[in-house]
Amino acid sequence: MRKIATASLILASALVLGACGETVNIGENGVAQGITVQATGTADVVPDAVRLSLSVSVLAESNEVALSQAASTAESVRTTLKDLGIEDADIATQTVTVSPEYSYTESEGQKIVGYRASQVFDVLIRDAENAGAVVDAVVAAGGANVSINYTSPVVDDATTGTVAAREAAVAQARAKAEEYAKLLDVELGDLVYLTEVSAPTNIVVGAKSDAMAESSGTRIDLGTQEVSVTVEVRWEIG
Repeated sequence: MRKIATASLILASALVLGACGETVNIGENGVAQGITVQATGTADVVPDAVRLSLSVSVLAESNEVALSQAASTAESVRTTLKDLGIEDADIATQTVTVSPEYSYTESEGQKIVGYRASQVFDVLIRDAENAGAVVDAVVAAGGANVSINYTSPVVDDATTGTVAAREAAVAQARAKAEEYAKLLDVELGDLVYLTEVSAPTNIVVGAKSDAMAESSGTRIDLGTQEVSVTVEVRWEIG
């Protein structure tokens, strides 16, 4: 009777754990005895790159002149970026637009004041420490025709953080499995399998920061980001 009671207890526990995303099997119906758990590990990483969004905008008397002047400013910006070591592959044109621009007064109503040509660029600055200098140089090259939309620190190479996150995930998985084994009065046996449920994911933790102008030049505060990895691990019950 005691063996039956013990088996019933483990079976009940298996049902409860399964509802929480963890499972305990007792060897019935061809399923080997085991404990399966999921765990997520995280690691804080200082971003090593900065994504920069900038706009070139020109108001002129015609579409053609506005586009031409915007293109000229955009070329100056590209040249400056390349001189600072930014590769062509890290400079992307997001949009190119040209449209009439209007003003309105009660006496004259609405009228066209010119044509606005704009180009928006997405730039990946792989040297995060140099991001502030890049912002300053771009503004100097484009003058009044350039505006900075935002800067966003990013993790370009997450290798180190991913290794640490995986280690933390496996340690948490083992601790959780050992806790269940203790609660069920069984021994944790050999490892059956480990599956990475989610690929490494970057989670921004207060790291997004707009450029802040200072007397010594623009500084981009990088903050930190989390790299997250989730694993599923199964052990036999000894």
